[in-house]
Parts: sequence; C-alpha cells; structure tokens
Amino acid sequence: MLAMITMAGCSGDLASEGLTSVDDYPKVIMNGDKFTISPIGQQYQDAGASVTFQGQDYTSKMVTSGLSDIDINKANLYYVTYSATGPNGYKWSEKRTVAVCDPSVTTDLAGTWTVQPASNRTDNNGETFTGCTVTIKYLCPGVFKISDYLAGYYQQHIYGPDYASYNLSFSGIFSLTKDNKLEMITSDPATSFTGSPKCTSFVGSYDPDTQTITYDAVARAHTFHIVLKQ
Repeated sequence: MLAMITMAGCSGDLASEGLTSVDDYPKVIMNGDKFTISPIGQQYQDAGASVTFQGQDYTSKMVTSGLSDIDINKANLYYVTYSATGPNGYKWSEKRTVAVCDPSVTTDLAGTWTVQPASNRTDNNGETFTGCTVTIKYLCPGVFKISDYLAGYYQQHIYGPDYASYNLSFSGIFSLTKDNKLEMITSDPATSFTGSPKCTSFVGSYDPDTQTITYDAVARAHTFHIVLKQ
C-alpha cells in the first residue's frame, strides 16, 4: 500500500503542484572558459554567450554586465555576467571571471607566512608583535589574496581565539610586479569594527633571495611595518 501511495505522489505534473522545471528557465551558454586570463595592458575581447528558451534562440533577450568595469591597465579579478529572464519571469545567469594580470610573473607567494620579530605597530611606540600567521592564496599570475594586511595584529595578537568569530582582519587582493613590488588592489572591510574600516595603504616588496615579504600598511589610522617569512 505504501508503494502505491508513493507512485501516485510522483505521477502528478510539476505545474499542478506549483513547481517549475528546467524548461521554464532560459538557458545561458557561455562561449569559452569560465575563468580567463587577459594580459595587462592588452584589449580584452569577451567571448560572449548565447541563450535558448524551450529550444528556441533567445539571445536577443540576454543582458551582459561587467564589461565596462574591466580596467585593462589594473591587475585584478573582474566578473562578466550574462543573464536572461524568460516570459514567465524566471531568470538564469552565468558568470565569467576575467583575470587581468601579467603572465610573465611566475613567482608564487601562496602559503602560510609567519610574522617576524621586526614587525611592529609604528605609531604605538614601535610596539612589536610576532608569531601571528598570514595566509596568501594564489589567484592568477602576480595576483594574490591575503587573509590580513595587518598580519593578525587585531585578530590574533590583540584579541585572540576568544574573538575568533569576529571579523577583525583586513583581507584583500594585492599584486606582485615583475620587479617584486607589492601593490594593493582591493581591501575588504573588517566588519566587526565600528564603521567597517578597510586597509587604506599597502606598499612593500618581496625579496626572492631571502624569501621575505616586507611592507607597510595603514588601517584605522594606525601604521604597521610587517615582515613575513614562510
């Protein structure tokens, strides 16, 4: 009896049950790869996309956004979104990541870095701190994500594990140039501080001989000198 009830429950059509099927959505098909590298300084040519709806071409209804945000002279990750809304109001979208970067930069800084004794908060009588860790993630040639520009000063050194659930880190994306200079691209807000401040300055370099990252950063109107080694 239970089997019969189950079968009956599955026999109803989606429309009668207030549900939708895949056919109710326009289908966005991207040309090319979802992640593409565009050499810095060169014009970006987007591969585009097409749309079908219930087997028919629907590309004329597609909306493309994000192309105007791409700065070919600034290393960063940019996003191009292709979307379409069917006559029934259902929407579908696909997103491409465009990495504007310098493919000739082959140094990979990814990994866990440890704060060295020379690190300090320079505007607080040179208050030193060490032993904190920073995670750097490789995004594309010469572009990296850092877990905290301030190298754990607030999240690990000042507040510690009791405040692990708070966002006291100043993460962001930075670039490494061919001459090993470090430049900030973006900074994410440290949302647990009043006003959700960001890192406002980040200038430094990488020494391939000693495998050391050295930089100065500013956040919350405080200045930090950071030295990192793996």
